[in-house]
Amino acid sequence: MNAIQAGPFIIKYTWLFAITAIVVTYFLLKKLLKEDQEFRDQFLDALINTLLIGMVTYKLSILAYRPELLTTNPLAALYLSGGFKEWLTGIIAGGLYLGWQGRKQSWSPHSTGKAIVYGIVTFITTYWLTRTLFFLLF
Repeated sequence: MNAIQAGPFIIKYTWLFAITAIVVTYFLLKKLLKEDQEFRDQFLDALINTLLIGMVTYKLSILAYRPELLTTNPLAALYLSGGFKEWLTGIIAGGLYLGWQGRKQSWSPHSTGKAIVYGIVTFITTYWLTRTLFFLLF
């Protein structure tokens, strides 16, 4: 079934893998960026806000692409899962926020690029590793 059911809650395995990868990425970035604590703290705060903005935009963008839901069934936006357009909208909104914070806080391009590359590589590697190990062992 690819999900855990705990009473009325259904938790997909992919969400568990993603949460694990996010937590590992957060702590690894915190360790790798320890030489500049001010940048690290600002970047990690902005990164958490970026994730939240991306997720909220992803869920609410279905209303932008299907405005008839506002009049027929507004709560359907919470239940319907978005497609590629909604994911892309969430990623763009998060990227714009992160870029805005980078300009506002005057982060150096070298530090920002290093943090973004480390974050992406760590997230993808951890997600892939936990997913692979889970399906090999269970």
